[in-house]
Amino acid sequence: MTSARNSGLRAPLPRDGWRGWLARLPVALYRVGLGPVLGRHHLLLHHTDRSSGDIRHTALKVMAYDAKRGHWLLASTPDAAWYQDLDALPLTTIQVRNRHYAVTAHLLHDDEAEKTMTGTSPQPPRAGRRLRRTPGPPGPDVAPADPGAGPSLTLVRLDAAPGQRLP
Repeated sequence: MTSARNSGLRAPLPRDGWRGWLARLPVALYRVGLGPVLGRHHLLLHHTDRSSGDIRHTALKVMAYDAKRGHWLLASTPDAAWYQDLDALPLTTIQVRNRHYAVTAHLLHDDEAEKTMTGTSPQPPRAGRRLRRTPGPPGPDVAPADPGAGPSLTLVRLDAAPGQRLP
């Protein structure tokens, strides 16, 4: 029997052994004050569990950061527990290196995410520019994604609250 938090298509992270320890290592590094070891491309998301109301901590990789606007861009599958928690309660806190920021999560839907990744937004992330340069058939000739291939990636934009000193 699987829990509601692990009901996705992928297997949950291992809880025992060295793989489980390695999967939990980034959160432990942030807790002991060693968040700067992970650099600016990682953050610790403090989010409220939608079912129990408990505070959860998830270490995530940042796809892009816009210092002028105070935006962090993350990628996720819609079945991830932290993604669903942000959908239920978008006001949250993140920790980048050793600094905390109050943020509001915006779940980017298909049109907005496509604009961000393909470069029609004012500042596309580097990952979007790399995806745009990958070889392959351009335009409408691209075949639709295989529905049995698993959940697609969705983008989450974290906007910093006004008045904060940003990194």
